[in-house]
Amino acid sequence: MLKSIATAALCLGITAAGVFAQANAPASPEECMKTAFDIAQIAEGKKLPDDQLDKIEELLTQMESHCDAKQFPEAAAVATNLKTMIDQQ
Repeated sequence: MLKSIATAALCLGITAAGVFAQANAPASPEECMKTAFDIAQIAEGKKLPDDQLDKIEELLTQMESHCDAKQFPEAAAVATNLKTMIDQQ
């Protein structure tokens, strides 16, 4: 799934620059999903261990659920957790 998200992000022309620069929660489902795609792209580029990728994939799925439910503060919290996990590598 992580690779499919990253591939979709590339097809949409989404870049990873500034994905974590946003301090505020997303304002729309589209913006929320774009952030999830950007995070997936960053994670894919890091060449993380499989167990780490599995956890990131699980959190991305959780974030996407929050995006779909328009629970943007919750999605932003998951994005922050993802950033922490990715930056530790």
